[in-house]
Amino acid sequence: MGNITLPMIFQNGMVLQRNQPICVWGTAPKGSLVTVRLAGEAAYAVARNGAWRVYLPPMEAGSGYTLTVFAGDNTISIEDIAIGEVWLAGGQSNMEFLLRDDAEVEEATQIDCAEIRCFEVPKIAYAGQENDRDYSEVGVWRKAVGREARYFTAVGFYFAQQLNSELHVPVGIINCTWGGTSASAYISEDYLTGELRPYLDRAREAQAKLDPATELDRYRNLQHTMDNMPFDNSMSNLAPIRPDPEMMASMSEMGELFLSRYSPFRPCGLYETMLKTIVPYTLSGVIWYQGESDAAYADTYERLMQRMIACWRALWKAEMPFLIVQLTSFEEMMESLDFVPIRAAQERLTKSCEKVWLACAMDAGMRYDIHPKHKRPIGERLALQALSKTYGKAILADSPTLEGAQREGDTLLLRFAHTGDGLVCRGETPQTLDVSIDGTAIETFLASVGDNELCVTAPEIVSAKTVTVSFCQRPYCEDNLYNSAGLPMLPFVCTIE
Repeated sequence: MGNITLPMIFQNGMVLQRNQPICVWGTAPKGSLVTVRLAGEAAYAVARNGAWRVYLPPMEAGSGYTLTVFAGDNTISIEDIAIGEVWLAGGQSNMEFLLRDDAEVEEATQIDCAEIRCFEVPKIAYAGQENDRDYSEVGVWRKAVGREARYFTAVGFYFAQQLNSELHVPVGIINCTWGGTSASAYISEDYLTGELRPYLDRAREAQAKLDPATELDRYRNLQHTMDNMPFDNSMSNLAPIRPDPEMMASMSEMGELFLSRYSPFRPCGLYETMLKTIVPYTLSGVIWYQGESDAAYADTYERLMQRMIACWRALWKAEMPFLIVQLTSFEEMMESLDFVPIRAAQERLTKSCEKVWLACAMDAGMRYDIHPKHKRPIGERLALQALSKTYGKAILADSPTLEGAQREGDTLLLRFAHTGDGLVCRGETPQTLDVSIDGTAIETFLASVGDNELCVTAPEIVSAKTVTVSFCQRPYCEDNLYNSAGLPMLPFVCTIE
């Protein structure tokens, strides 16, 4: 009789979701009766075509449990299980960014907390890659104890730490990320239709130019080179990076193989090789930090995210919440990038898609480093959104958001929601404001904040046909306006006639 198997994520030290049916699945010989036991509860299934799935009843938070799976004479036991809150951390390098590279790593790892745990989904882009790279340090559940915490996603760590502190239950983070990836890498091909079809078309055009006989070997060699190229992610760039000849050669090869059949950057690839390996592990929701790699296609980014969210909710058969990081202020690392359109698309997404909320990170950015080194405020702001929107805490979790405006003589009064006890300017005057009168920018104006209003005053406003005030509409800028909870103001453009 054959063996029973479970997905890799079912390991000692795992965290299971509380207060929801707990899904357990795997393989067993066809026709086998499978019994799953946890915390005095049991569920049963018959393996159909070798696959089985059960749902254990909802359970309260706790730890120290053992999950046992029986089929015939075969038994699997998984120990040291915690039951609490489970969140999937998805996206590209800023979510992938490890706590070991964070500016506050020494302080953050002073506090051991075995109730905070993280599982990193192995970065596999094609079938068989597990034999081409060293995966010995991933694909395990780690606890935030000692040096183990250094291998958590930094944003996920600070998010989990805040939830654990407020909810007093274990928190598990599933890290499903790959640096440099588009959101299109994490979606089923069935969802890339209509205006999203070009994502597939571009990949097919690129793949048609590659020789199938050498494509895999070329990609393996490139991956080996990239894996062994020294790069200290903990360093802060004071100026743009100028690639050396070796890096330039690798970048040229990467350009040719970027959408290869074996590349993690191809559309739909990581959906198959990473995401589906953890579906339908029971979750509370998703935290998402991504968009940098979709900056060139900002006009379709809102639609892409709508479809990706729909795809994931269909996979899990649940309307799970998505908490999204709005991209930070940034200008150039190796090339100039403009995230202004992506930021706007991310905010629109919160209005066009149910149960999607935004954490503003405009004040956390670095001019010449796409990877901000202080991830604590980002993780904690995501946690505020979770505590407010998912767990029903009566707290201020949203950034100040433009609500309306009116003109009074030489003054434009802009009114904001989510200000708490009032707007606060950290500095002598609001920064990164641009004012245009009838389409022409003016250099001299006064700006101040009070209660829930931003006041902009200039003599030209009196007779103007239109006045436009823009806030943080530059790739790199300073956001120094906050609400009473310390959350920075969302970028905006306001035009009054």
